[in-house]
Amino acid sequence: MTLAARREPLALAERARELVQADPGAGAALAEDALQAARAERDTEAQVAALHALGFARYALGDSRALATMRSAIRAGERHGHRERAALARRNLAVYLAYAGRSRAALREIGIAHDDLRGVERARTFVFRIAVYELAGRGAESVSGSTAAVRELQRRGDRSWEARLRYNRGRALTRLGEHRRARIDLERARDLYASLDLDAAAADARIELARVRLREGDFVGCLAELDAVDTKTLSDWAACWLYLCRAEALLSLRLLPEAKADLARFEEGVGRARAADSLNNARLDAARLALAAGDAEAAAAMAASAKRAFAARGQRTFAAAATVLSVAAAARRRSVSTSTLRAGARAVRSLEDDGRALDALRGHLALAHAAAVAGRRVVAERELAAARPLERRGTVDDRIALRHVEALSVVARDPARAERRLRDGLDLLDRHRARLGAAELRATSSALGVDLSELGVEIGLASREPARALAWAERLRGNSLRLPVRRPPADRTLRTAQAELRAVDRTIRSEQDAGRPVGRLNARRAELEAVVRARTRVARNHDRRRAVAARVDDGRSLGAHALLEYVELDGRLFALTRANGRLELHELGATDATSELEWLRVSLARLARGRLGGAQAATLAGARASAASLDAMLVAPVLDAIGDAPLVVVPTGALHALPWSALPSLRGRPVTVAPSLSTWAELHRRHRRRTATTALIAGPRLRHAHREVRELAATLPGATVLTGKEATVDATLEALDGASLAHVACHGRFRADSPLFSALELADGPLTTLDLHRLRRAPEVLVLSACDVALSKHHPGDELLGLSAALIAAGTRSIVASVVPVPDAAARRLMLAFHRHVAGGATPAAALAAAQAGLRADRSALAGFVCLGAG
Repeated sequence: MTLAARREPLALAERARELVQADPGAGAALAEDALQAARAERDTEAQVAALHALGFARYALGDSRALATMRSAIRAGERHGHRERAALARRNLAVYLAYAGRSRAALREIGIAHDDLRGVERARTFVFRIAVYELAGRGAESVSGSTAAVRELQRRGDRSWEARLRYNRGRALTRLGEHRRARIDLERARDLYASLDLDAAAADARIELARVRLREGDFVGCLAELDAVDTKTLSDWAACWLYLCRAEALLSLRLLPEAKADLARFEEGVGRARAADSLNNARLDAARLALAAGDAEAAAAMAASAKRAFAARGQRTFAAAATVLSVAAAARRRSVSTSTLRAGARAVRSLEDDGRALDALRGHLALAHAAAVAGRRVVAERELAAARPLERRGTVDDRIALRHVEALSVVARDPARAERRLRDGLDLLDRHRARLGAAELRATSSALGVDLSELGVEIGLASREPARALAWAERLRGNSLRLPVRRPPADRTLRTAQAELRAVDRTIRSEQDAGRPVGRLNARRAELEAVVRARTRVARNHDRRRAVAARVDDGRSLGAHALLEYVELDGRLFALTRANGRLELHELGATDATSELEWLRVSLARLARGRLGGAQAATLAGARASAASLDAMLVAPVLDAIGDAPLVVVPTGALHALPWSALPSLRGRPVTVAPSLSTWAELHRRHRRRTATTALIAGPRLRHAHREVRELAATLPGATVLTGKEATVDATLEALDGASLAHVACHGRFRADSPLFSALELADGPLTTLDLHRLRRAPEVLVLSACDVALSKHHPGDELLGLSAALIAAGTRSIVASVVPVPDAAARRLMLAFHRHVAGGATPAAALAAAQAGLRADRSALAGFVCLGAG
């Protein structure tokens, strides 16, 4: 028999091992063929290699025989004197054991493999060694000696294994906080994989580069990196890690529903793969998400579960991370015990011992927070001192949290010093928010400052000084709306997706009218919305002319107006009023306003739809009862303080959706609803435009729209009029741009699930919130004779997203629109009356109040219209 024939089983086994990564099933079949051939030829080295390949394949396939097969390979290698072949199998076995939580056995196997190999195979062993040490919670030791291994692989021209080593080392360095070194390794790995046409592996490296950006606090950059990944090249397993990385970035940007959805996709993927260690990590990330969402109870339970699982598997570093999260949850729950602080201190030491310096610093900060909550001043100060390097090394989240804990630790004995630290933190947030280009991210990022502002409000309320309380109530209220609007990027992909989205929406509308199914069209719309959302989010603001929000107004700008501003803290509602130069603070106590508001909105919506028959009177009575109840909770206690002057209302939370003119005490009174007093003051100070230009637009499928616009055109000569097919998105935007007065009569749609896609229905499709960002100059006064479009989704910090919020941010002084559905015919009569009062010199708020008061028969149905902005 020739030498080539005798070596054929070995070559077959080697090919099987190479095939496993691409196709485990085919690799397993080829390995079994190689094993039969090796046994037939009595080729013991080939048997070891075939068993190694078969064990590798079975593990990839989730076959329970995998570890036994790999151990058979090792025993066969040692029995027949093939120690190097046995060592190659040990490398895989070590990784499998580490993933199974058997850290001590894994470290032993990788150590034997390292000692039994020489030359290039010893260098390759570092690929496995780094993974094993990482999983064993000994990250600081994982990269030791790897530089020499890289040089050996480079000397041999072994690009594939160099890429694998750099990829693993880059991941380890990321966890150790060595971000610059990690980026160098991962970029080199990506380029090496690409040069070898290993597209899936190159995509994996890009995902890890995104993770580096995440750890550096560049969350927008992380999303941009992930968006650049060609998901078609990813394996199901790699896609899981993309979901996890994106979930973490979205969590950091406080886009919680989307973060939760991506985390669920990650959990589903690793669940199918039965990867227990990854599921435990997912549980830890889910706990972080719950904590960010304000559910400290759920966060504590998930962190405790993850800690037990990690401890059972001997993964002490991961268990320590779970313990730190439990401490953070305990601080949020205000249930910190001595044992909590002791466990946290042990966990931080464990993180420090493993070289997780950045995680350890965050652990010190969590301990400081917990100690401050528990009144353990000495412990809090000690841990704060240990955490202060976060000022230089941490993300913006870390630096803001540091200032909050510093303020919390001194508030009892030095409130003024606490307030200084809180203001410093909010200034930092202002600068961070200004660098973001997307309105959505500017709004959600305000959640980072809620702890600061709430502590400030608590200080202000405790002082019983109304001016102090107002200053803190205003400090983090709708600030993103006061930053200069950034126009959408000149992005061909974005514009193409928006155009197709408009066409798909138009097709859905026509198919629904014809009674045909639209399931596939809805799926395509969701895909396009995801593209538009992603392309918009990664925009950055490079304009540094205005890095922070405008100054906080103290109420002196109100003039003849009265102020009614609401503040909620720990379930209690407060009102700040200013009238005739007198600023007062009122405690309204715990209220059931949200529940009554829902009843009122439901009743008004039913009245708008009509056809109630015998239920008409009962529904009307229900609406009036809810309105009276809300009036008693919110307005009646402060009526003496606000007098009868035109009123500026600054709501909080769910009260942004309240139709204020429905309240008995406010009927017939000019009421302006503003995101904050400071925003109202800015809009109110703006000079009115000297040149009067008017735009009148009628959308499709709204029975009274064309008639409404024609009647208005007769009283407003020279107006730009768009109806029928002329009322397209582009034509409407052109007409709105710079108009002193604009009136749009069309169907409207508020999207609570995605406010940026709230829209006005026009001839060629929806005009969305994002489209409004294209305006060079927003209309001065805009009337939206459409349902629900005055609504905005509110985020922590009373940040608003929606059509009306976008217009206010763009500079529209006054918006008249509805927060509930309204009947078309009655709305037309209201609009005509409103414009008559405006033509007579009334302000928009006064004109709306007069028009609503004059249409007595339709008063309840038309109470949904509000005046937003400056009035």
